[in-house]
Amino acid sequence: MYLSTFAMAEPDESVCFFYPGWLNVWESHMYNRSLKSTGAHGWGFKRFGTTQEGYAREIIRTPLYKKYLDVMDQVCDSALQQMNAKARMQLMKARTAFIYVDAWGESGPFENISSALHTAMIDTLPKNLVKKFSVKDFTCKIRGEKQSLVQAMKVAQDYLDWDIFDFVVICAAYRAVPVLVMSEEDLPRSRRERHKDIKMNLCVERVGCFIFSNREGGMQVECGGYITPANDDALRASLLAAGNDIDLFAYTGLRKCEPVQALIDRRHTAAPHAVNLVDMYGASGCLSPALGWVYLTQHAGSSGKMRTLVPDNFGGYACFDTRY
Repeated sequence: MYLSTFAMAEPDESVCFFYPGWLNVWESHMYNRSLKSTGAHGWGFKRFGTTQEGYAREIIRTPLYKKYLDVMDQVCDSALQQMNAKARMQLMKARTAFIYVDAWGESGPFENISSALHTAMIDTLPKNLVKKFSVKDFTCKIRGEKQSLVQAMKVAQDYLDWDIFDFVVICAAYRAVPVLVMSEEDLPRSRRERHKDIKMNLCVERVGCFIFSNREGGMQVECGGYITPANDDALRASLLAAGNDIDLFAYTGLRKCEPVQALIDRRHTAAPHAVNLVDMYGASGCLSPALGWVYLTQHAGSSGKMRTLVPDNFGGYACFDTRY
């Protein structure tokens, strides 16, 4: 399938450092364990709707959620405007499916929302976006934490291959709620996996709109399988063996195992070039894989093939390829 057009946005607000609550023992516990798991010494967050008027330690806990809802609308408009008038008209009249993606289950309770309408928009399906794309055939919402965008792309690829729909619109949003972000990284880590590099984790809220079709144009995306290596040697062999026609590896995780670290550090001269999107742009959970397309628009000078690796919390990796 082809990525006909896409648009992404992130907050204009500055990075805020996270401090565990003085009286919240569980939050402090998760904070310390997640730092050990990711080999970091602190967390920074960029969130929509933060203001500098409140107490510094509470700025990123209760941002103004309305800003995030407004930006989602703007991103969809931006993606539509990148299409020419004929393509926009075809999209509005064609068989179009709409998939909404986020990372968590119900995030409304963490948003300090006073409006039931806004709670419904965050926790279910934004009807204004469905109307914007004139979707009448199919809508759904996918919640899969880090893998949700990849799962939505697999659904989109099946629908297009089966000729059920002409276009599939995927709108995605990542809310960097500190307590949820750190609980996701609260995993034990062996001494062998720990790296000596001292870093600060950066989590950036982002929203995106991605329009897929089978009409040639833009980048070609092919969803791959799921890798479950038995050990580091098996992962290393699978990555290098599958990289014969791959020019670029893109990695999207905060935690890096030894084979991935070796690729990023370029210890294997025969391996393709590799980049860590999280170190470059900041982690955005389910939207981190889409940062590879941002990287291609900024740095790709010629045609080639990029493979994006998306790790989960069970030792496996989802992957998909992008021809550019």
